[in-house]
Amino acid sequence: MNNKDQLRQQALARRRAMPEQMRQNASARIVQGLLDYLAEHDSRLSDSPLLIYRSLSDEVDTTQLFEACAGLAGRDVYAPVTHHAGHMHWQRIDAQTRWQRGSFGIMEPVDGEPWSPADKPAVLACPLVGFDRSGNRLGLGKGCFDRWLGEAKNHILLSVGLAFACQECPPIPAENHDIPLDIIITEEENIACRNY
Repeated sequence: MNNKDQLRQQALARRRAMPEQMRQNASARIVQGLLDYLAEHDSRLSDSPLLIYRSLSDEVDTTQLFEACAGLAGRDVYAPVTHHAGHMHWQRIDAQTRWQRGSFGIMEPVDGEPWSPADKPAVLACPLVGFDRSGNRLGLGKGCFDRWLGEAKNHILLSVGLAFACQECPPIPAENHDIPLDIIITEEENIACRNY
C-alpha cells in the first residue's frame, strides 16, 4: 500500500466515523460556506455555470446545494453523468429533472442539455476523500474526476473541494497529472489553496 492509499484509507475511516447528525450539520455549514463565497465573488462568478457532484452517503451532502442553486437566477446548474469507461459529462438540471442510478450507484440526470466547456467557463464543486492545504486531493481512486479535470481544467474558473474538516491530511504526494483545487470549504473554515 503506497502513501496515497494509506492516507485515503485513514481519511475515509475518519469520514465514516462521523455521526449522521454531525454530518448533516456540517454539510449545511459547508453548503452555506460555498453559497457565501459565490455571493462575495459575484462580480467574477455571477453567471458562471455550477458543476455540482451528487454525494455518496458519507460525503458532504450536496442535496441542499442543488436545491439552493436551482433558484439562483441566471445561473445554470449541472450534474455529472459517469460512463462505464470512467469518463464523465455534465447535464443541466432543473426542478423537472428526472434522475436514475448511474454506473457507480450515484443518482444522475436522465436528460438535460450538456455543458459545453467552450460555451462558458464553470465553477466546479468537487468531491474528495482527503485534502491538504496546498489543494491536493484524494478521490476514491477510480480517477473519473482526475481524468475529466485534466481535460477540462482550462474551462474551470474555480475548483472548490467540499470536505469535512476531519478529512484533512498531511501533505499528499502530488503526481504530474494531479490538479490542485483552488479552495477547500469545510464546516470550520475556507482554505484558500491558490490565488483567486
